[in-house]
Amino acid sequence: MILNSNEHVPIHFLSKREEMGFHEGLDEIILQAFFNNTTDLIWFLDEDSHLIKANQPFLEYFRLDRNDLGIKISEILPLVVVDALYDKHMKVLQTGLSQQSIENGKLLDGSKAIFQVNLFLCGTKDGKKLIGGIAKDQLEKQHIAKKLEAANERLINLSRVSTDAIWEWDMLTGDILRNEKLTELTGYIPETQKGLAWWLGRVHPEDRDMLSDTLANVTDKGLQSWESEYRFFCADGEYKNILDSGFVIYEKGMPVKMIGSLSDITSQKLLENLLIEEKVRQFKVLSESAIRVQEQERSRLGREMHDNVNQILSTIKLYLGMLNPATESDKGIKNKTIEYTLLAIEEIRKLSKEMVAPHLDGGSLSDHINNLIADIEKATDISVRFTHDNENDLLSPGKKLALFRIAQEQLKNVLKYSKAKNLEVLLQCKNDIAHLSIIDNGVGFDMKKSS
Repeated sequence: MILNSNEHVPIHFLSKREEMGFHEGLDEIILQAFFNNTTDLIWFLDEDSHLIKANQPFLEYFRLDRNDLGIKISEILPLVVVDALYDKHMKVLQTGLSQQSIENGKLLDGSKAIFQVNLFLCGTKDGKKLIGGIAKDQLEKQHIAKKLEAANERLINLSRVSTDAIWEWDMLTGDILRNEKLTELTGYIPETQKGLAWWLGRVHPEDRDMLSDTLANVTDKGLQSWESEYRFFCADGEYKNILDSGFVIYEKGMPVKMIGSLSDITSQKLLENLLIEEKVRQFKVLSESAIRVQEQERSRLGREMHDNVNQILSTIKLYLGMLNPATESDKGIKNKTIEYTLLAIEEIRKLSKEMVAPHLDGGSLSDHINNLIADIEKATDISVRFTHDNENDLLSPGKKLALFRIAQEQLKNVLKYSKAKNLEVLLQCKNDIAHLSIIDNGVGFDMKKSS
C-alpha cells in the first residue's frame, strides 16, 4: 500500500513482493519517507493513463496541485511529455518489464534539464494495473561530476607545481595516496608503496619509535597538526633526512584522514652538522689556546717562586745561621725562625713544582702520574694502585696536559679531605678517547648538603 499525503489510496503490490516476505507496515513507512523527501520526480498512473499519485517535486515541476490527481495526463501535462512517455508506458503494460530512457526538459526557472526516466509495473488498483515512474535530474549530476573533475585536476596541477611531496592517509581504509614529487623523493614507484606499515618499516630504526609515538600522540590528544624530522631509507639505498608535516581531519571527534607534505632536508642537515663541527673545532682551538696561556702563566709564576722567592728565603736562612745568640731564649728564637724558613722553602718548592707543568710532548703521561703517586706514598700511608695501558702515549700534548692536571687536582683533594687509606687510579685510552678514573675509600660527602 502506498499512502497519498491527503488520503489513503489502497494499492495491491505484485505477488513477488509478498513472496520476498517484506513487513507491510515497515515497507509503507520506508516508501512514504522516500516519497516525501526525495528531490526526484515520482508519479503513478493506471493503465488508462490517469494520474493516481505524485510527489511534490513532480507537481511543482508541471505546475500541478492535488486537485489534478485522478485526471488523465493528456489533459494536464504538456503534449510533448505525453508523447515522449506514452509508448514507453504501453511497453511496460504489455511486457511487464521496466523501461529506462533519457529525456530533455526545462526547470521552473527555464534552465535546461536532463532526466533519467525509469518506468516500472508496481501493482494494481481497482483491478487496473499501475505504472510507477521516477525521473532523476542528470544535468545536476553532470555539473557535480565536472566540478569534482575540475577540482581534482587543480589538485593534481598544484601537487605537480609544489616542490613538496604530498601524501594523504585514509585512516579508515589504511590507504595512502602520494603525488609524483614523493615518488621522485623516495625513488619508490606507487605500486610498491603499500601503507603506513610499509612506510614506517623504511624509517631509520633509531627514529621509528619517535615517529610512531608522534602519530599516536596526535590522534590520542585530538591535535590538528604535527611535525617531525626523521631519516627515511630510499630506493637508492641511502637514507634521506625528511621533514614531515601533517594535518588531521576529524569527523564526530574521530580522526578519519591525515594530509601532509614531505621535504628533503638532507642538504640542510649536512650544512647544520658542518656548522656544528666548525663550532666545536673553534671551541677546541679557543680552549686549547686558553689552557696554553694559563699554563704559560702558571709556569712563569712557578719559576719566579722557585728561582727568586726561594733564593731570597735561602739567603735569609744563611744570614740566620750566622747569628750567635747570647742567651738560651735567643737561641730558641733563632732555631724556630730557621725552622719556619725551611718550611716556607719546602712549601714554595712543592707549589712551584705543581704549577710548572712537566714536558708532556715527548714524555709518558703514565710516568708523570706515577711521579705524583710516588710523592703521595712518600708523604702518607695511603696505598695506591695505578693501572694503565701504553695507548696514552698516542694522545696529543693538550689532552695529556689536561689529564695530568685533572689527576693532580683530584689527588690533592684526596689528600686534603678524604681521609682515605686506599686509592685506585685507572687510565685507559682507545681510539683517541681517554678514560681516567680515580676512586678512594674515604669519608666522601653528602651531596644534598654540599653547595
